[in-house]
Parts: sequence; structure tokens; C-alpha cells
Amino acid sequence: MPLLATAAILLFWVLLKARPIGLEKMLITKHSFFASFTKKERNRTLTSLLIFMGVGLLLDWAYKAGFTQIYTSTNDYNTAYLFISFFFALAINDVYFYFSHRFMHWKPIFTRVHYIHHQSHEPNPWSAFSFHPIEAVLQIAIVPIVALIIPIHIYVLIGFSSFMLLVSVYGHCGYELRANKPSIFNIFNNSIHHNQHHQFVKYNYGLYLNLWDRIFKTNHPTYTEVTDEFKQKERGEE
Repeated sequence: MPLLATAAILLFWVLLKARPIGLEKMLITKHSFFASFTKKERNRTLTSLLIFMGVGLLLDWAYKAGFTQIYTSTNDYNTAYLFISFFFALAINDVYFYFSHRFMHWKPIFTRVHYIHHQSHEPNPWSAFSFHPIEAVLQIAIVPIVALIIPIHIYVLIGFSSFMLLVSVYGHCGYELRANKPSIFNIFNNSIHHNQHHQFVKYNYGLYLNLWDRIFKTNHPTYTEVTDEFKQKERGEE
């Protein structure tokens, strides 16, 4: 897991650190990665990666001890279930993230734990995993939770973990890379969504789907408007 997280960070950092000419209109943050990046972020992220490794080792032990529902043979379940289990894992993750995120904004927890992540006011790829150690455990705990509660092929679990970590870094990359997506996909959150969370704090708690923020009315009032503005920029209508 730490290797997957590091790969996601470096992917976005290398691709976007020089502010590619073709993406200026999609830039959300005002400052460059180098201006917003701090040594504290780097050190906290490295600590989180070590915690991810520790959780991964515990999961490996639990798998070998027979405590998980991870399987390795494609004969155990049919091919259709491989795809179903991937999206089921994402659904579990989406619910877990929203409500655990709301929990971390409960004042006694926020002021002791989650405030560290919010010290990244203008996120960059290294901000994605800049956590208090307790939050790092809560964030990565979804991987063993999924492995414990649903049958899941080892490669599907790796694919799910990779996707989750990639989306986390995308949400902190400072660019809106999917502004012009078809309206039918507006149910999915974008980078603007999480960037506003860092900016305004008490809004936009979701991960993949905008469903929970809509249901509990926690979308920032300007989220849709700002998203539409970026869509117009990408279409060249401004």
C-alpha cells in the first residue's frame, strides 16, 4: 500500500508540478506546488506511508491466519463477481469515508487529529496523506474492513486500493481535470469538491459520489456554480 500511495503522489507531482501550458484554465489553487508544499506535509505523509505499510503487514498476517475473505483462485467465484466485488468495495468505501469524515469534524476529534490535514490550505499531491497518525489508521482501515466483510480476489483488492489512493491524490492535485464530463456523471465528485473542503472546512465531506453531501445538505453552496465555471473554461466559452 505505501508503494501504491507513493506512486500516486509522484504521478500527479511529476505531471503537474511545472504547471502544464494546456491546463492553466483548469488550475484551482493560486500557488505552485513548490509554494504550497511544506516539510511538515512531507514528514507527515512519510509517517502515514509507514502506517499504511504496518496495516498492510497486519492484513497479510490476517489473510494467512484465515481471518479475511480474500481469495486467490478465480474458480472460487465467477468472473462477474470479480467486477461486482470491485464496485461493492467502492460503495463500502464511499459510505465509510463520508461518515468517518463527518466524525473527524466533530470538534473534540478535529482539534486533536483532523486539523493537521486541514493545515494544507492549498492542497498539492503531498497533502493527500498528510495526516495525524490516528487519521492515517482510520483512512487506510477501509482496506482490511473490505477484506473482512466481503469475499474479494487479491487482485481486485489491490485494484480497489490503487483506485482509492489515486482518487485521494487527484482530489488534492489542485487541478480540475474532469470539468467537461457529461452531466450524467455529475453524481461523481471532482477535484473542486475536495479543494473547497480544504478552503471552507465545513462542507463537501464525500469521496466518490456526491450522493451523501446532497442527502445531508453538506455541499458548499457554490460547488455546482464553480464546477460549471470550470466546464465553461474548458469549452472555451469564457
